[in-house]
Amino acid sequence: MPKISFVVTVFNKAPFLPAVIDGLKAQTGAFDREFIFIDDGSSDNSVAVIRRETAGLENVRIVAQENHGPAIATNNAVSIATGDWIKLVDSDDVLAPYCTELLLSRALAHDLDFIFGSADYYDMQTGPVFPQTDISTLKTILFDDPLFTVLDRGFARVSHCLFKKDVFDRAGGCDPRIFSQDHSLFIRLAALGKLGQIKHVVCLGPEDEPGRIMNNQAQVIHDASIALAYFLKDQPDLPASKRKLIAKKVLSRVRKWEKKELGKGGFGPAGRQYVFSRLGLPISGAALVELCDAFGEKSVLRIPQKTDLPELRVISDEQ
Repeated sequence: MPKISFVVTVFNKAPFLPAVIDGLKAQTGAFDREFIFIDDGSSDNSVAVIRRETAGLENVRIVAQENHGPAIATNNAVSIATGDWIKLVDSDDVLAPYCTELLLSRALAHDLDFIFGSADYYDMQTGPVFPQTDISTLKTILFDDPLFTVLDRGFARVSHCLFKKDVFDRAGGCDPRIFSQDHSLFIRLAALGKLGQIKHVVCLGPEDEPGRIMNNQAQVIHDASIALAYFLKDQPDLPASKRKLIAKKVLSRVRKWEKKELGKGGFGPAGRQYVFSRLGLPISGAALVELCDAFGEKSVLRIPQKTDLPELRVISDEQ
């Protein structure tokens, strides 16, 4: 029987954790499971809430680290996971009861390495509500070129995906040079594995949560762009078509930011590089990484200062 490790990264999410943990308890399906909660230096009572809400739940591990951000916290938690599959869960997202069963059954049926569904938001006044669903009728979409798909379309959010642990390990996990975990993880997984998608909501997040990373537009666009730039820098043998696609995506985002937020018109560094690229001149991944500094010129960005995994402190280990 397959085993799934549910990994929940937590930073000051105490009000949302009861609903998140209720969602974990409600997961249907025939598979072994463990639950790993990693606290990333919270200053609220998140750990106390986790301990209270998981009382009586089997195979729960609660660990903590100094604050390093969600990417490094994810890598640290997955390093102690014992499951064949990893189910990441943001600490304010609620999984549909059928979420894991649906993703796992389709991944096994199509021999996939990772698979994702759709995510949406819920009204905090009414709470998360999932419609009755006959999951047997849902279609699985397969991709001939997973990496091109991810590079072209981009995918953020982690609570709607499921992937094999060994593929995560071979991919090097989330890029620890980037604060958020989702952009780099999808790219790295797509470079190695078979990808599938189900266009049906499998998780919901709070609509007006002030602490969400997604509320910081500069951080979101920076992390999405620099994930592409680092990938290009780290993959010198990437086919020309994918190199051009990455350059186009990053240059377009930085150029728009320079014009709209920095008032540089079309004559900023990215604007000039954009003109050169239209003339057929290639741009390196390292140069694209430097251009992403533009997102931090007038905005405060969270960028990891250390990339090594910090020491884990075990709070509770009920295996």
